[in-house]
Amino acid sequence: MRTRIFLTSLIVVGLLATPALAAGAPHGRGPKAQAAMLAQTAGTFSQHPVLVLNQICDHPSTRQGCVPIKANLRAALERAFDAPITWVDPQRHQAGQLWVLGTVVFDGTQVTTKVAWRDAGPVGCFGWTRLSWKRHHGAWSVFRGISVEGCSAAV
Repeated sequence: MRTRIFLTSLIVVGLLATPALAAGAPHGRGPKAQAAMLAQTAGTFSQHPVLVLNQICDHPSTRQGCVPIKANLRAALERAFDAPITWVDPQRHQAGQLWVLGTVVFDGTQVTTKVAWRDAGPVGCFGWTRLSWKRHHGAWSVFRGISVEGCSAAV
């Protein structure tokens, strides 16, 4: 029996281009802005209770370069998400869908955010979303993004 991984990708361009959404756009580079960016990168999962790794990682898909989330960022994340967060230790996670938040990388007038998830269930689905942000008149707005989702399947 062979295992194949099926991937579905979606490229998102021009998000947050409308003035109504720009009013709520993140400003600055502090924990509040980082949390707002990560919440938007996470997208629809922020509407349901979630399990989130209690570390922030340089490479969330592979959990590399992870460090504990600082208290001020953790508090900002809890305010930014519309759902309760259950913070999970990497050694204790055994069931459910786990979300891993990526380090917010500021590079001049651009920012990259990434959030990955993995389902511990029998199918083993996984995915990630990466958004690129530009600063315009003091506010950050998304100018491109990509999202990938896949599941293992026995063939």
